[in-house]
Amino acid sequence: MRINKNRELLETEIKSFIPLVASTVSKEDVDLIVEHLNKKHGIRTSDIYSLFNNANNVGKLELEELALFGQQCAINLNIDHIEWMNEWFTDREQKEFESFQFVDMSKADEIDFPMVISNVSDLGDGYYNCSLSKQQLGRLYKYGKLNYNPNVQRGMRKVIRYGIETEEPIVIQSKVNEIRKLILENKFRPNTITLNAKQMSSLDGVELLFDASKNTLTITEGSILDIVDGMHRMLGNYSAYSKRKDLQGAFPITISNKSDEEIKRYQADLDKHTPLTRGRIKELSDVSFVNDVIDILKSSGDLKGRITTSTDNKHTLKGSDFIPYKVLHDEINDVFVINSRLDAHKIAKDINEYLMYLFGLFGKHEKDEYRVLFDADIFEGHLTLVKLMKEQNISYDNLEKIIDINEFKIDNPRWSEYHVLGNKIGKLTKKDRRNISNYFVKLLKEVNNDV
Repeated sequence: MRINKNRELLETEIKSFIPLVASTVSKEDVDLIVEHLNKKHGIRTSDIYSLFNNANNVGKLELEELALFGQQCAINLNIDHIEWMNEWFTDREQKEFESFQFVDMSKADEIDFPMVISNVSDLGDGYYNCSLSKQQLGRLYKYGKLNYNPNVQRGMRKVIRYGIETEEPIVIQSKVNEIRKLILENKFRPNTITLNAKQMSSLDGVELLFDASKNTLTITEGSILDIVDGMHRMLGNYSAYSKRKDLQGAFPITISNKSDEEIKRYQADLDKHTPLTRGRIKELSDVSFVNDVIDILKSSGDLKGRITTSTDNKHTLKGSDFIPYKVLHDEINDVFVINSRLDAHKIAKDINEYLMYLFGLFGKHEKDEYRVLFDADIFEGHLTLVKLMKEQNISYDNLEKIIDINEFKIDNPRWSEYHVLGNKIGKLTKKDRRNISNYFVKLLKEVNNDV
């Protein structure tokens, strides 16, 4: 591979391709990818289709299979596949890939569940302590049994890959490389890796079975283990295992079988190795119904992909593309009274409907000189309109009458006066925020007699 490229980085790249292909490429074209790889290179169709069911299965592929699959993804995503191949592989490797033919050999290191772990201690409250060898962890990661779940990670970042926003773990490659080096030299001091058996993933209906009489823990068939804490150690160990299969030693492991919500609360107490942003701390520790509203906004509607916990500051964001979780949480909390999950679902539905009209009517101004209308600090004003229009039974069709786009030009002195155009998002004073909300109330009042 090219200098500064390795298998781990390639797997990360391929994993980012898979959801893009799944969401933008037709089923017929996916079938053509599979057919091409099978007929020309003998790669099993089941191996390729399995990637779309679980992207972690990339670890099961040989390097040649990864390269050829990545090339087909690039072609179908309208990426310059020649440039992509040149970025990752030498000319000699590319020639070898062209003539590659898959040979179906039994994989001696393949591992699957059910799996029985011995010498397990019951820590109470559904947590178990055990140890897994470095070889076992390497095999589990390779064969897709260890999963990155962004819902329970302590830190993740939003990235734009080929025009589509995705989430990926915050990985500091230098840390991974250092851990790999120490493991290969048998000098790494292992500390506890925390895993959580994802609920509803088992084919048996329950993911973990503890036998107190034998001190054994069975991970049942179909279960997926989310990496809760220890991503860098896991990647460093897998990198070392990829280089040398006879690794010695083990890691202490804590395994649980909790819901995402319980793991989020657990994560809020784990601010040790990678400091959390205030927004991520708020999200993980939040037990109010505001979080239910935001979860819905994150998964559907015009704010999908725009809410981030990777930063609290506006100057690190790209214009109004993203809104920090903490800012959104505070604004929803200030405007609405939410007493139940039912309230949360109704409010999220109202917000999404409002935003559908807002983007439909004014979306073309997101990036031009009238983009103040979409600034994250302005969002509390929009929420105020959502609440008042719902209470007064005013249709969102009337937004075009209520909002005068000319008032949201960036050179309007009002926005400088309210400190909206500064870089420190969420740092507005109470007076600034009150002024913004009052301004939107005023907009509604001015046309209320006509609607």
